[in-house]
Amino acid sequence: MRKFAIYILQVTVLVLVVFGVLFFAVFRINQRQELISPVAKEEKVLSLNQWFPREVLGVFTGMPNITAKSALFFNTKNGDILYSKNAKEKLPIASLTKVMTVLIALEHKNLDDKYLVSRQATEMEPDEMILLPGETLTLRELLYGIFLVSANDAAEVLAEGTVISRDEFLKLMNEKAIQLGMKDTKFVNPTGLDEDSGSSYSSTFDLAILTRHIIKNYPEVVEISKTEHIILPLTDTHQDYEMYSGINLLTTYPGVVGFKTGFTPEAGLTLITLARKDGQEIIGVLLGSDNRREEARELLDYSFAELK
Repeated sequence: MRKFAIYILQVTVLVLVVFGVLFFAVFRINQRQELISPVAKEEKVLSLNQWFPREVLGVFTGMPNITAKSALFFNTKNGDILYSKNAKEKLPIASLTKVMTVLIALEHKNLDDKYLVSRQATEMEPDEMILLPGETLTLRELLYGIFLVSANDAAEVLAEGTVISRDEFLKLMNEKAIQLGMKDTKFVNPTGLDEDSGSSYSSTFDLAILTRHIIKNYPEVVEISKTEHIILPLTDTHQDYEMYSGINLLTTYPGVVGFKTGFTPEAGLTLITLARKDGQEIIGVLLGSDNRREEARELLDYSFAELK
């Protein structure tokens, strides 16, 4: 009788242990699922722990009056929004599209990997490195072209040569947007140029998510985007290239370290700016501005003042 009681006790303990293990496993699975957006699960793509700018309760005073249709400036350290105007409005974004183009390339290639320039890519206008058909350049060299002169030919080279096809590259761009939680974004090409079939669009909120993601995971792009002037010397595989950055704030606003400009007739002037000062870091996004340089300067002054 005593042996039977001991046996029953052992079985009971074993059942409790198994139940406990199963409960913990289910809890962990559910906990992980909470980090995955429903959209990402539906699309069956690799999901990420998502990050979004964080609204801060309170009344903002003395905010600048700007022409930009949409703007968002935020503290990258905690996500606090410092300035916001129509942050979730869908708007054409021009060459800010190329930030996603660069991200997809970096996820699949190393900076020293080489790309062959096609004739089709060299026909891209208006902003270009003036690449020649048959040249071979590294990803790093092409990124200088994209960030300094917003080179459409370089962006096309990345789209053609990173994965099996340009169409697959565009698919990856849109899947990545879903993955990051960019709900108001669509990419129709790797350049941001206006097309008869429609233009790429996004919101300042979504572009804030994208920019923070790329600078956090690929800080080398910051080093490239803050370059004011570079000469890529002649090699056996390509001609020499001399380029100057189109980001005026690099030389006129202390603390700005990039990031990307854009313009098309439909989108107007667009800008993503990254600034670091006194241990603080701010990302600002402007869409549809009449004067992005002065408005970015004014909003950076305002945002840094909010952090004091």
